[in-house]
Amino acid sequence: MKSRLFVLITATLLGFFTLSGCGGSSGGGAVSGSGGGGSSGSPKVSFSASSLTFGDEVEGTASEPLLITLTNSGTAALSITNIAASANFAETDNCGSTLAAGANCAINVTLAPSTTGSVKGTVTFTDNAADSPQTVSLSGTAVTPSTLTGNCVGYRGGSCPMIVQDNACPVGKPAKAPAYETCDIGVGGSQYIVDSSTYCDVEGRDPFPRPHCQATSAVQSCSVQGQQCGGALPYCCSGFTCTAGAGGLFCQATAGANASSTRSSWDRGLADRLR
Repeated sequence: MKSRLFVLITATLLGFFTLSGCGGSSGGGAVSGSGGGGSSGSPKVSFSASSLTFGDEVEGTASEPLLITLTNSGTAALSITNIAASANFAETDNCGSTLAAGANCAINVTLAPSTTGSVKGTVTFTDNAADSPQTVSLSGTAVTPSTLTGNCVGYRGGSCPMIVQDNACPVGKPAKAPAYETCDIGVGGSQYIVDSSTYCDVEGRDPFPRPHCQATSAVQSCSVQGQQCGGALPYCCSGFTCTAGAGGLFCQATAGANASSTRSSWDRGLADRLR
């Protein structure tokens, strides 16, 4: 009787410890899976435009900005290490070092050429997204600045040709608003390039119109869709018209203009953030 009781107690105890061990292992696995089995997510970068195309910009000056919107379309915070524009371009932004999932920020890019001719570059974004670094392509045209020749161009005697008086204007000074001006009084139709923002004096000239300083070329900066215009700002390039909109005057594609003349994609959604 005692031996049977000893066997029963021994078997019961061995079963308890075995089951307890198995249950502990199983329970530990369940806790581990519950706590660490889920994904923590990852950031993902998207841009409002994959490229920006500027208009003409005079060497040594800076254009009105074009806007890129960066959105973190992922499920975790985006850590931004660096945002940098390549040579002949510049950028300002309000992105900071961290961008929450679903949030966005604004990057304003300008063309600031130190050379002439076709200019290409990138804005490069370095961050913790899987495809870092990301780039947005940039392009534009840098033009040789127009300068004053020193001549003052005006009418005399109410007829063409216009007369020129030497050394009445500063030589080599940048022309702010170079443009063609045609003498259409009488016969001749002479055409000169002048800086319409300047005025000067020609001896014996007619009182009206007032003469201007002569310029070396009619080249000047011009803006494309999404860039501000009006007042002292650059004119809109061919194919664009300065149009009133939310937040001021902006160049927009002229109605009926060839689509190929629209030289920039743009996003005004966050423009006011950097103004």
